[in-house]
Amino acid sequence: MSSTRSKSGLARAFTLIELLVVIAIIAILAAILFPVFAQAKAAAKKTQALSNCKQFGLAFIMYAGDYDDTLLTQSNSDDLNDKGEFQYLLQPYVKNRDLFYDPTRTRKGCDTQLDPTGRCVGFAPNFGIYSYHNGNGIFHKSENDPGFPGSSMWRGRSMTEFAHPADTIMSGATNDTNMYTLTFYFQTGDGTGEGALRHGGQYPFSFVDGHAKTIKMARYSFLADGDDFDIMPQNGKDIKKYCYDVDAVQERTAGYGYPNPCGVVADMINQDRVKL
Repeated sequence: MSSTRSKSGLARAFTLIELLVVIAIIAILAAILFPVFAQAKAAAKKTQALSNCKQFGLAFIMYAGDYDDTLLTQSNSDDLNDKGEFQYLLQPYVKNRDLFYDPTRTRKGCDTQLDPTGRCVGFAPNFGIYSYHNGNGIFHKSENDPGFPGSSMWRGRSMTEFAHPADTIMSGATNDTNMYTLTFYFQTGDGTGEGALRHGGQYPFSFVDGHAKTIKMARYSFLADGDDFDIMPQNGKDIKKYCYDVDAVQERTAGYGYPNPCGVVADMINQDRVKL
């Protein structure tokens, strides 16, 4: 048994009570500090995700600078795997595939050609509100890909088309699986429960002018479109940030909200959605 010395210089053994008190103090300190460590770790991951998002958001802009001020064109051809998508097309500008993984997203089962582990990318470009086919985000509406029959392609917009670049989302965190999109469709890749929300609901986004920030997201059903689960901005005004121009009508001449301007459709979605 451990011992200490009294003032007389004689050794004195610790009592059982003293040992229990020390153990209790250590346990209390651990109970206090472990949550703090967990919060610090979560905050670090959120900061890393926001930094990643900003870096490849700037890569979009650099790409446009090299291609007549026009954003990249995406393809969803199975023959290309993810070589037709932003996480591959932007590699000459970032030279780091790890940037496209959200440190809080561990889902597997996605493309294995470039990543043998099949880890799912955690970010996606802004295809616009409501549907990735409509053409009201950073891409025009979907069209047939002449190089790959049966597949679709999305031509990137000219940077001059964005009416409010500082208030228009370029890319951000997604719950989609490949093909990765940032719309209110197909956001069930990580489930539909409360645990599907990462970063405490504060999702990182980059914007067309190059800055990045987080937006508070929440779970909704959007039964006006028959979709029982969507991840959307909690503040309805933030839905308009998916519009390349709030006054522009979507290019696809059909679907929910057509032919209203994008900003009006955003208000309609805010009114019709139901929080889960």
